[in-house]
Amino acid sequence: MATKFEHLELEIAHYRNFAHYIPQLSGLCPVTVETLLSMGLLQISTAFEYAVAAVAGVTVVSCDGADLSDGSDAKISTASLHRHRYVAGVSGIHNKAGALRVQVYERIQQRFYYFVIPHSAYCAIPVTSGIRIPFERDGTPRRSPGRPVAHNWWNYEVDTFQELATGRPRLLHSQMTEACQRREKNLKKVLT
Repeated sequence: MATKFEHLELEIAHYRNFAHYIPQLSGLCPVTVETLLSMGLLQISTAFEYAVAAVAGVTVVSCDGADLSDGSDAKISTASLHRHRYVAGVSGIHNKAGALRVQVYERIQQRFYYFVIPHSAYCAIPVTSGIRIPFERDGTPRRSPGRPVAHNWWNYEVDTFQELATGRPRLLHSQMTEACQRREKNLKKVLT
């Protein structure tokens, strides 16, 4: 998917937060990389997968069910207004069967947040929906929901990029639905 120029500065912010973890970039000309960034010619989500893989000591597999050889998927998101709420949306999750490793950029306070979300927490989300990590309008994380919610995604927050890359998801749900169990088994077949 092409980067819209209106979102380019957000993509660059994500990239600058993790690029130093990608060893393959060390031999590249910084001016060339900056030019490619400013033109929107770099695939930031793919670069994110390589940064996570480098820190985690796994490989990028980019198959339908997972981005990484450990069965997890790497996602980036930026908080924005969605239906009058300020949230970081995580989409494209319905064919995934492992943990989601998510980097969220909050643009008002210009801060990054990291999450490792287990498959059991998101597998029952309808295809027409996705994960919505809530923020206050001033950019403060809404760690305590003001109303009943199915999942408080802040329960899966970790402190650092290194924890995002290497951490095991906190399993807060003791039982997965049958559909979740089938997806997990199918991913294991794909990865073996």
